[in-house]
Order: sequence, then structure tokens, then C-alpha cells
Amino acid sequence: MTSARWGRLGLTLALLALALQAARLALHKGFSIDEFQYAHAAWLVSKGQVPYRDFFEVHFPLVYQGLAPLFWLVGDAPRGVLALRLVMLVPLAGACISVAVLNRREGRVSMWLAPVLLLALTPFTRFAVEIRPDALACALFLGGLAALSVRPGTRGLGFVAGVLFSAALWSSQKVLFHGGVVGAVLAVDIVWRRGRGPALVARPGAFLAGAGVGLAAVASYLTVTGSWGAWWQWCFAWAAEHQRHYPGFSWRDYLLPMVREQPWLFALAVLGFLVTVRAWWRAGVERWASADLPLLLAVLATFGSYALQRAPFPYSLLPFLGALAPFMARGTVAIFSGWSTPPARVVAALALGVLLCLQLWRMEALVDGGGNARQRDVLARIATLTGPEDVVYDNSGGYVSRPHAHFYFYTDAYLRGSIPDVLAREVPRALVERGCVLRVDDLRTSGLPPSLRGFLDTYYQPYDGDLFLWGQRYDVSPGSALEGRFLAVRDGRYFVEPASMLESGALFVDGARVTEAEFPLSRGEHTVRYEGPEGRLHLLWLPRDGQRWVPRPEAKPTYSRLF
Repeated sequence: MTSARWGRLGLTLALLALALQAARLALHKGFSIDEFQYAHAAWLVSKGQVPYRDFFEVHFPLVYQGLAPLFWLVGDAPRGVLALRLVMLVPLAGACISVAVLNRREGRVSMWLAPVLLLALTPFTRFAVEIRPDALACALFLGGLAALSVRPGTRGLGFVAGVLFSAALWSSQKVLFHGGVVGAVLAVDIVWRRGRGPALVARPGAFLAGAGVGLAAVASYLTVTGSWGAWWQWCFAWAAEHQRHYPGFSWRDYLLPMVREQPWLFALAVLGFLVTVRAWWRAGVERWASADLPLLLAVLATFGSYALQRAPFPYSLLPFLGALAPFMARGTVAIFSGWSTPPARVVAALALGVLLCLQLWRMEALVDGGGNARQRDVLARIATLTGPEDVVYDNSGGYVSRPHAHFYFYTDAYLRGSIPDVLAREVPRALVERGCVLRVDDLRTSGLPPSLRGFLDTYYQPYDGDLFLWGQRYDVSPGSALEGRFLAVRDGRYFVEPASMLESGALFVDGARVTEAEFPLSRGEHTVRYEGPEGRLHLLWLPRDGQRWVPRPEAKPTYSRLF
């Protein structure tokens, strides 16, 4: 077998190994807190609800619209969120194909290396398999760049490029910045050349037709759903205030640790970028029609988009890291070209193989060290304890496929700080009116208004460290009868815990003595009287599975994670 064939075999095996690891990551990596929010929004869309108009949302909705049909197949089981994770592998595959196409003119090695190094870049793969608008927007943006880069261009590719760019815009507001920079250059080129070649857009008519079809579909959706005003209010007016007042941090906080963790990939990207810029500049006047110009601009624009954000979280780096992948491959080829002797190339290939194995090990650590087994258990418990019609509360949508109680089904730091009175007044009322029987604790609970936290502590008791079911606790003082009230949030069965207190004392609800541990109650407030020895008494909602349970205030939360 020749060295070229060995090289192709090695790249194929590396691509397969990294793709398999990405699939394992999608299945087993812990869910970030935002993923539940996006998954719940997709479930709401599957039920016919409209973002902005029917529930609070500030992101462009294409990822919700794309994932919503999955719930028609998997039903309302909260663990169906795993299916959404698997489907996010489709945009990841699209991104891999796109970076390969972007390097198509650079030769087979460079073309195959681009998706290999993209998947090997752990920060990219880590967030690209998550349920996020950023992952879909990145894939569509790279796809648009790839379709434009093919020379000679065709009408079909031009149309596809236009559709992909408009779809990327509908996926995330962030594309308005980096996509707008690239789009402005393409627009100037189209106007300047007016159909004369060579041009950045080989088929401008088809490209504009594709973009027009995509934007017309968006306009039709907003018109049919009557959500133009709400869309503008939340995705632009409110988002601008959010960006201005959100407690921010530096873009260096997440980017620099990534560079320090895997400097070799970023060094290859810098080398490949410089080699490409030199070749682009030496092309003379034809440089302004070079297929590499939009990609070079994309690197600068995506980095600028990230650095200018008020809160540049690491998932916002996805478009930048994706645009770097072709240059990582070109940098690798540039290094290999300097090793002319076969032994030297073997050594270089082995070194690359070792580094790729290191990246595989890092991805394995993400699966082993922060897996989602506990989260899947919690989702299964939600399905056992409640039905699809039971309202659940969580400040991040962690119940996935259960109805929420209030328009603001999730909040972030800025929203909690800007409307605390609204949350404190309306959320408790909505929980009672909607008959909310379960709540999920998350990282954002501590930031809720104190009175709302007090309401949650009073009326929801700890099933475990993550789930709380409706009920109240009473402390019986020695030498006196307990006089209190119990609010039944819905018609249903309730129970006494511990049941032994019915034997050691007498419990009266609405004046009638309770003799059985389980008993029915109508919705509303009831009087409670207990005569007996001191101790702690609970009145609790009996969950869907009919199993009584013991509150566990000592249990620790494990479900909610930032990343």
C-alpha cells in the first residue's frame, strides 16, 4: 500500500472515530441548563404555540421549529430530550461537510483534514452536539459559505447558498453581525460587478432568489401567526436592553483557556490563515473575486461578533471555531509540505495521530466526568410522577415536555433583576391557578425574588434534591394543638406523612377527622387541626404513580448544570 493510501486510510479512521465519539457525547454528556429551555420551547411549538406571542422567548426560533416534529414521534416523555440531542448531530454533520467543501480546492488531504480537525476541536464538538440555536446557525452559515466557494458556480448552488444564509439568520440574532459583514461584502460585489465575472457570487440572481425565498418564508410565518410585534419587542427591543444591562465579562475568560488547553490546533489555524492570506494577496486583482475572501472575512467577523458581546459565553464561539477549521487543515498541510523525506512524514503523521488520540481522550472525559445518567433519572421520575397535562414549574424549563405555569417560563439574571415585582406577584398566583404540582430546582432558583422563593419553600416539599412536590409541612409544638390551613392546588388525592401521626394523635381537615393516610381533597384552602405529641407533620399531594413518599430535605441537587 502506498503512503498516500495509508494517509487516506488513517484520515478515514480518524474521522470515523471522532464522529463516533461525537455521537456518544450527544447521548451521554450532561445537559446544560439552557438546553432544557430550548427543548421545552420546541415542545411548545410542537403543541401549536407561537414563540414571543404565547411564551417568553428572545431567540430566533428555527431550532425550535426544526426540532418540534420530533415530539410528534417520541411523544411527551421528558426523556425524549435525548432524541433532540441525536438530531443535533445532523447540523454537526453538515458543518463537517461544509468545511470539507471549503477546502476542496486545496487537495484531498486538506479537504479530509478539515472535518477531522473540526471534530477534534473539543470546545466545538462539546457545544455543537447540544440543543442550541448557535449550533444550527453555525452549520447553516458554514453551509452558505461552502456553497458560494464552489467554482464554477451553478444556479442550484447559488440558490442553496441564499437559502442557507437566510436560514442562518432565522436561527440566531448573532448571525446578523458576522453574517451581516459577509453579506455586505457580497452585496457590494453583486452591485459593483452587475453580473460581470469573475465575482464572489457566481450566480447572483439565483443567490438573491434563494435568500428571498427564505426571508419570504419568515415574513409569512410572522404574518400568519400575528407575531410581528411580539417578535420585534422581544428579539430586538428587549434584547438590546438585555445586551446593554446584562452583567458582563471579558471575551478572554473562555477563549484563552481553550487556547491554552489545545494550543496546537489554534497554532495550525493561525499558520493556515497566514498562508491563505499570503496566497490571496499574491493573486493580484483577482483576489477580490477569490472564493477564499468570504471565508477570511468570516473568521474576522465571527471573532468580532463574539468579542463584542456583553456576555460572551463559550457556545458563542461556535461560528468562529467552525470558520477556523479549514485553516487548521491548511496549516497542517503547510507543515507536512516542509517534511520532504518519507521517514520525516511518517514521524509527522504519527505525531498528528497522537494529538488526535489526545483529543479523543478529552472528549471521553466529558462523557465520564459529567455524564447525564442522573439527569435522565430525574426526567424519568418526572414522567412517573406527573402526566403530560400536569403543570410543572422550573425557572429553566427543566421538565422539558410538561406545561409551564407562567409566560416567563424561564428567566436570566437581567430579567430577574428588571422585573422582580412582576415575578413575585404573578408567578405564585399562576402556580395556584394552573394547579402546578411539581417544581424542578435549578441554578437560577437562588436568584428569584425572596418572596417567590418563600412561596416555593412553603408549598413544595423535597421529593429529592432536584424535584419538589406540592405539599406543606407543620411543626407540632408540645402541649398545644396545631391550628393551620392547607391549600390544595388541585382536586386530587393527598396523604399524611408520617402516617403514624394518625395513630398517636388526631388530625382534622375542615373539621372532619382523617383516619386513613390517603384522602381526597377538593381544590382550594382547607382548615387543619392536629392534636397529639410534638413532631413534624406533612400534608402532600399524591403523585400520578400513587406511591406515597417521604420528604428528603437533606438531599443535594445534581440536575441543573451551567455547562
